[in-house]
Amino acid sequence: MCEPDPVNASKTRPSVVVIGAGMAGLTAAHRLQERCDVIVLDKGRGVGGRLATRRIGEATIDHGAQFITTHTAEFAEMVERLVDDGAAAPWFRGRVGPEGVNDSDGHTRFRGAVSMNAIAKNLAVGLDVRTASQVSALSHNGESWTVALVDGSELIADAVISSSPVPQTIALLENGEVALAAKDKVALDAIEYDPCVAFMAVLDGPSGLSEPGAVDPVEGPIDWMADNFLKGISAVPAVTIHATPEFSRAQWDAPDEAITEALLDAAQLESSVLPGSVQIQRWRYARPSVEHPERFLQLSGVPPFVCAGDAFGGAKVEGAALSGAAAAEAIAAVLQHRL
Repeated sequence: MCEPDPVNASKTRPSVVVIGAGMAGLTAAHRLQERCDVIVLDKGRGVGGRLATRRIGEATIDHGAQFITTHTAEFAEMVERLVDDGAAAPWFRGRVGPEGVNDSDGHTRFRGAVSMNAIAKNLAVGLDVRTASQVSALSHNGESWTVALVDGSELIADAVISSSPVPQTIALLENGEVALAAKDKVALDAIEYDPCVAFMAVLDGPSGLSEPGAVDPVEGPIDWMADNFLKGISAVPAVTIHATPEFSRAQWDAPDEAITEALLDAAQLESSVLPGSVQIQRWRYARPSVEHPERFLQLSGVPPFVCAGDAFGGAKVEGAALSGAAAAEAIAAVLQHRL
């Protein structure tokens, strides 16, 4: 716990800055808010990270994480609360392939009841989340952290949790001239990510996908395709197409027109794309391909600093949430000891 020592009334609540308002950062902040003063910073205009949704005309399109599954009791309880709050809802059970749905893994896929981003907004309620707040550097004086922002402002924190992709965290520490311990550098450098090019478009009619409105191809340039209308979040047919890591790497710098042509040719949709509705999102750190074996990494030789996110101890949304929870407990334990 991080409460001040009641014997010493001059002690104030420890302050923690959480970098990143995705699933890991929001979960960590929730775990700490009753015990510490927590500020969550995110460079984006809204919360969610890869729990991302975009509006194109009348269409609502999830273009980041497509669903949530649960494999642990801890995360299942969290998702149950989201369902009870009306933020999440069951989508389908099992896997979807070219032949349709099969129940080979027995796990329910949960979608955002309104959108995947609405799940993040639900988690952000009651937290001090500051969007459009880009961190430029992280430095310390041996006792506390200085979090410098691009706008020239600074925050002083007793501890930091960074849920940003690891290369971004490393860059912030380098900008603050923080030298990593050799073992920490080796551990962080070992983490790798796959990119993903995400295609979004509104259609002039049905997509041709069968219920539940998703397919996970086994070959070709498409890694995942979903009809957001059949998914239950869009008022009109609109598709999300995630390219494979191989295609995404090869076509990362290609013009949007070339990417559009290649993915639509592979998708073979039943209806045409509405003119002017196509948008491309490039996720450089879409998902970890090489993960850290533990749920967080606490840096050594510096004031309390924990790296967390879906690259730590388990990928996907569940891995991010469990990493955030574990990071929060680690920070709480250190701060309590210091008090």
